[in-house]
Amino acid sequence: MNRLPWSKNKTANPFVMMKHLRLALLLSCSLLQFSNTFSQSASDSKSLAEEVRKEIWGWNIPAFNNREIPAAYASEPAVILARHQEIKAISKNKFKFRGLTAAKYKEIYFTNTIREMVKINDKATLEEFSEFSYQKSKKLATFFSPKLKGRLVFLGVRIIKPDGSIKEVNVDDEVLTKNEKTEQRSKVAIPGLEVGDIIDYFFCQQEEEAIAGYRTEPYVFVFGDDKPILHYSVHCEAGPTCAVEYRSMNGAPEFRVKKDADNDNILDAEYKNIAKAPVGLWMSSARQLPILRLNIRIGGPRKIRREEGMVYRNQPYQQIIEDVKIDVKEDFAESQLGLVADALTNDIKSMIKRARKSDDLPKDSLPYYVYYAFRYIAFYRVTPNSEINVGVERNYQTPSKKKFLQLLSLILFKLDIDNKIILATSRYGPDTKQVLLVDDFEYILKTLGNQEIYMSAEGVFTNADFIPAEYEGQDNQSISIRGSGKVTVKPNDDLPEKIPFTKASSNMQKENLKVSLQSDMEKLQIDRQSTLSGEMRWGAQRALLLFEDYYEEERIALSVKESFMETFADSRRNRSLAEEYKAAFAKARSEWKDQFIREIETEYGKKPTELSLYRIDNMGLRHTKPNLVYTTQFSMDGWVKKGGANYIVDIGRLIGTQLELKPDQKERKVDVYMSCARSFQYTIRFELPQGYKAEGLEKLPVQKSNEVGAFKVDARQDGNSIVLVVTKTYNAAFEPVSHWPQLTEIITAAQDFENAKILLRKG
Repeated sequence: MNRLPWSKNKTANPFVMMKHLRLALLLSCSLLQFSNTFSQSASDSKSLAEEVRKEIWGWNIPAFNNREIPAAYASEPAVILARHQEIKAISKNKFKFRGLTAAKYKEIYFTNTIREMVKINDKATLEEFSEFSYQKSKKLATFFSPKLKGRLVFLGVRIIKPDGSIKEVNVDDEVLTKNEKTEQRSKVAIPGLEVGDIIDYFFCQQEEEAIAGYRTEPYVFVFGDDKPILHYSVHCEAGPTCAVEYRSMNGAPEFRVKKDADNDNILDAEYKNIAKAPVGLWMSSARQLPILRLNIRIGGPRKIRREEGMVYRNQPYQQIIEDVKIDVKEDFAESQLGLVADALTNDIKSMIKRARKSDDLPKDSLPYYVYYAFRYIAFYRVTPNSEINVGVERNYQTPSKKKFLQLLSLILFKLDIDNKIILATSRYGPDTKQVLLVDDFEYILKTLGNQEIYMSAEGVFTNADFIPAEYEGQDNQSISIRGSGKVTVKPNDDLPEKIPFTKASSNMQKENLKVSLQSDMEKLQIDRQSTLSGEMRWGAQRALLLFEDYYEEERIALSVKESFMETFADSRRNRSLAEEYKAAFAKARSEWKDQFIREIETEYGKKPTELSLYRIDNMGLRHTKPNLVYTTQFSMDGWVKKGGANYIVDIGRLIGTQLELKPDQKERKVDVYMSCARSFQYTIRFELPQGYKAEGLEKLPVQKSNEVGAFKVDARQDGNSIVLVVTKTYNAAFEPVSHWPQLTEIITAAQDFENAKILLRKG
């Protein structure tokens, strides 16, 4: 498989373009925790939903009356006829949806409504829109996660038939697919939808100022999709107590701004005849598609303020740097991070003292120890008040990266380890000079002096001296945080900090396979050891590691004397907790096999018929042993076919599923943003059955190499075994569009080899 790192919290990045707008909307409506804070009865809720639908279906927007597809798009699988998004931050007396008047404390109400009309021309698009699955609520139980409050969400769907008849779907008939304390998911089927129909649907979010806080979430209008868009319009209304800031990027239209009779700011923009883009394949939408970004600020305790009633266009970079200084100081003032840093420093000092007594802390390893100790406190340490969470979901916890690194910076400083924080920008977000908000920066910490170490905060398994690939190669400013009581933030005005690129050899998937036919000559027996390094290890670590194991390994590495299980067992008050954790550990381990089965299915595109062995050989928790290594033994059917007395073996399937370009992806007009420079190596030893010879070996070797990468296959017979060494390399994370033909050569060569076969002839 062309393994890419499983999303490292990309959902938090508003610039990662989802393949389908429908999914993007559902995620944006649901990944924030929300609840119905308005205590409405079922009849009130239904009445309000009907009023909302009536309002939106009645919009006077000519684009939604268009049913004609231009001849140029007649062969397209789908066409977006109209897309309109409407943002309102307005006073109570202008709020049209009367169902929310019970929210009585504030004068500003917010709505975010997006409506889209899509012509469906093929079965794949029909399947895409056949149901809406969405997460209604989720408790974000992560370290330093913000406690976000709620909103009301409304959905409307109707089907327009080729004869012009319109049928509204009863979206109230949702199916609750998961209902737990921390998570609720629903599914709405769209019956009666057929190829040739038009689906017209909307989502509407409504919330009040008390929920929104000092500003609403930022809005991103991306003028591009994997389908052509005939008409995309945006309409925003912001009351006179709101300040509006926006940025136009990559050739997007500017907002037309005017005042209405109530002194509200009215902003409108539109874009017509937008060609489709390969948003699902190696793009950075924030750098390659026209985008308008909008932020609405209201009154509140935050010190980052804009003048009420003003509209700020494309603010200068230095203003955002000034905002960063204010934001950091405010974080410390509001959250008392300085006091937290003092307490954590004392805690870590005690841990250091114990480690030095046991000679487990070499003199030059103090920065590393501090990092891993802080990671342990954030993700690994368990107290009697901790929620019992030892399953796979724990592995996906991510911190508030900024608070994590702000605290770590101060802790290091208090331990006389000088450092600075790099204001890093992702390749999937705006470049440094196009930032709009302080949230556009992520932090990367760098220690100074004789020992320069990069530190990031991606999650449970982040190593010291590791930088996520999305921040590589960017020119960034840095700041220093100092404080003992009063916190100071100083921008460093020296040369920009450039985060270095990693090489393909640093991000590797290495597979060693011993393969033979089972006695029935129908299945392959595969003994596999996988080694994943750098960016390539994220997904498998999260999917395969058990908290019980990595907690114990880190506890011992940090010289923590007793495990929490031992501490609980020694306490009369918490003894029952030890038993509860013991049962939770047993349950997690009983589900472990299924996690490995899913990993194999992800890699090879099908489930194994049997998994006989699975283990972790190295967890990759530290920079000293950074690779994830695991072993599996399994059987796979369907890759051996009998032909008389002979057998045909799909030998190419052993390198996993490869990227297959769709016909419309083979031509490209935009540059290529890949996850990272990376390499793959498969060493396969295939044991021939007794009495059989292999034919077709001479057709297996491949030597495809160019300036962007390579795909190579060496094949030879060694005694009674066939030995294949397959390598695939992408030299860089970014390639200009002029290099796309060379990239397609590599992709096509790998896809072709996936279909390679050998014949086992009797005799």
